[in-house]
Amino acid sequence: MFSLKLDDAKFFSNATNVISDFIAEATFKITKDGFKLVAMDPANISMVILNILPSAFTEYKVESEEEITVNVETLKMALKRAKTGDSISFSTDESALLISFSGKTSKKFKIPLLEKEGGEKNIPSLNFNAEIEIDANEFKDYIEDASVVGDALTFHATKDEIKLMAGEKSSKVEININKESKDVLVNLNVKEESKSIYSIEYLKKIAKASTISDTATIKFSQDYPLRIDFKALDKLSMSFILAPRIENQ
Repeated sequence: MFSLKLDDAKFFSNATNVISDFIAEATFKITKDGFKLVAMDPANISMVILNILPSAFTEYKVESEEEITVNVETLKMALKRAKTGDSISFSTDESALLISFSGKTSKKFKIPLLEKEGGEKNIPSLNFNAEIEIDANEFKDYIEDASVVGDALTFHATKDEIKLMAGEKSSKVEININKESKDVLVNLNVKEESKSIYSIEYLKKIAKASTISDTATIKFSQDYPLRIDFKALDKLSMSFILAPRIENQ
């Protein structure tokens, strides 16, 4: 059993909005270390990893580890009903997730618990040769730029810069981020020149997580999965792993 309370559910609501673009049903694991999710999209192209820290909650009581599976769209719509200043509490009964709002009035949503489908998802151990941390909103803009001309985005990292390229000869975009891009670039660490291609459709979904973090940390290697991390200090971390599109090379 657990009892959780939030005074500000905006970050939780934003995270749920992002998750809903990837999966229809989510199995959350509630532990003493956090409110967690590890899930694959139905096409097995991307993985979503979420950990909401106990410090994000004003009350965090977990008697024993518990798993709950719910419809993500229903959860998203319920969280959207919170008004500014409302506190939100989470608990369960035998068959439902209970979400209680307390503000000018009190409200309670009851969301049915579902049967978990599939087994445990393990986060792969990956080694990356390129790592860059940039402004999260700028990253979202770059993905939008790329979507104008193509459906795949090439990441090309050298020790001095990272290039983002999309489109063909007749219609293309190239974005250069280097050490002079001080308003955008936080960190650039490239062990080995790397180049890889990823789906813009999935990157657009991932970039929506810019609402929960000031920066995005991007990691990849040559023709290798991409990992992008978003973190809100003392609240949550949200990460994505995306398979490369090697067939487009």
